[in-house]
Amino acid sequence: MPTNRTFESLDAREEIAELAARLIYDEGIRDYALAKRKAVKQLGLSPRTMLPTNEAIEEALARRAAEYQDEDDAERLERMRRAAAEVMRWLEPWSTYLVGHVLEGTAGPLSVVDLDLYAESAKEVEIFLLNHPWLRFDVHTPRAGGAKEPETIFEFDWHGVPVSLRIWPLASERNLKRSEHRARLPAVLALLEPPTSLSPATP
Repeated sequence: MPTNRTFESLDAREEIAELAARLIYDEGIRDYALAKRKAVKQLGLSPRTMLPTNEAIEEALARRAAEYQDEDDAERLERMRRAAAEVMRWLEPWSTYLVGHVLEGTAGPLSVVDLDLYAESAKEVEIFLLNHPWLRFDVHTPRAGGAKEPETIFEFDWHGVPVSLRIWPLASERNLKRSEHRARLPAVLALLEPPTSLSPATP
């Protein structure tokens, strides 16, 4: 039989999930673990409080997007998806996927387009970018490293839309889980309403 402590724990997890979703949506936080920690602190809960799953955060995000998104938000999401498709077409020599909130339809005002690209090396992608001097980009190398972190992250604007291009080893594409939500270019184009021709590759 559930105890009062069990119900309190469930209530706390729901509160954390809702607040973490708001922080992600409103403030553009992309790290779910960071959003959970900030939610725990803002709610005045113990650091040892049991945290909600990422799936619970995503469900809360979907509810928030459904409740608060207006026509301007819908237009912004369409613009971000179109930018994603344009960048993916520009990068067609490589295998590129759209992931994250723009794909899910839960992008907030400060969200970015998250793209995962699989290549033999991050250097070859960097050389490609450097060969297009009209594109200004920043380069970040994750400190942790390992299979769960990309080799390199390139960040740039595409027609005013912020893009985060994460480079992963080509071999790791074979280990992608089917349960992980990602989309290739044809699937992204299908999200656009109505599908139209894409802009030239010059942001």
